[in-house]
Amino acid sequence: QTTPAAIPPGGFDPSGPVKIALLTPASASNQGAAALGQALANAARIGLADLGDPLVELDIYDTAGDPARATTAAAEAIAGGAKIILGPLFGANTRAIASTAAANNLKVLSFSTDSTIAGGPVYLSGFLPEKAASRIMQFAAARGLEPLGIYYPQTPIGEIALRGAQAAAGPRLVSVTGYPRSQQGIEQTSRNFAAAARSAGARGLLLAESGQALALVASQLQPLGITNDRYRFLGLGQWNSKQTLTIQELQGGWFPAPDPNAMTAFINRYRERYGSVPPALAVLGYDAMQIVGQMLATARANGSKDPFATAVLTRPQGFRGAVGPIRFDGSGKGERGMVILEVGSGSFDVIDPVPVSFGAGT
Repeated sequence: QTTPAAIPPGGFDPSGPVKIALLTPASASNQGAAALGQALANAARIGLADLGDPLVELDIYDTAGDPARATTAAAEAIAGGAKIILGPLFGANTRAIASTAAANNLKVLSFSTDSTIAGGPVYLSGFLPEKAASRIMQFAAARGLEPLGIYYPQTPIGEIALRGAQAAAGPRLVSVTGYPRSQQGIEQTSRNFAAAARSAGARGLLLAESGQALALVASQLQPLGITNDRYRFLGLGQWNSKQTLTIQELQGGWFPAPDPNAMTAFINRYRERYGSVPPALAVLGYDAMQIVGQMLATARANGSKDPFATAVLTRPQGFRGAVGPIRFDGSGKGERGMVILEVGSGSFDVIDPVPVSFGAGT
């Protein structure tokens, strides 16, 4: 007779019932956050149904978008037998539950994009700005578009995007200019950026902005000779909005985004079931359930008693999501497969498809 495999701390027998905890801000005072919290829960339910696994149970806990409530919810989930925590949505809430999860050997698949909280039990499944910056910089270089420059707001997201661009472009990033995120800050620094980009011979310029601020940046650069007929403008996922299409100066610009066809398919499925159009970020709830299901399937196939082990979460090939693959690195940061879109006349056009999967070494 063989000796049963020992169950490590945090491990369990995946052949029995498995409880999954989802933490969302369903009753947050901010209506947008509350609506997203409900949509994340609904999307997770669709993900659970798609698993078709009667052994998986989903328990949903309300954080109200408050760190203290999130801590209580995490404790309740653990007491209820949860084997992994999906969410919370916000970085502060995720940070609040990290020590509780670690003390109980539970992993956390957070929906936050705050890279400072990654690591330990926390894995970030959101669309991270530094990964988007890395994707567009690598694509631009592959298309021979170098040297490169970046004009970025001196905000947490802007600084993170800068680090991602620097890591991906290395010495090809020859022009770097930051600015206070205000009209005055843009007006006062745009001339310096334009001069530096021309002097360095940059060909591709990453504008790490969105919305009205992006329109202001483009309008300030135009009279300085930084135009789309001389340079290729590059952006981040924040460009993926109808407002970007109204900025004539950005025609022909490139930016990374979730696969639009796959996103439309997900949104249509959600609408068929719940009768409303979900926020795009609702897909994170669906994907989290799919990641859990894929890890459980692997554990059952190989007899593992530690389905959510670090080595499983960080496997090079990653996991299949609704809008493309996702994988986690050793620091807990998620990398998502994204298409590259080009700003056209009234629409965005896919010029580089999302990878079907991540292969070892890619």
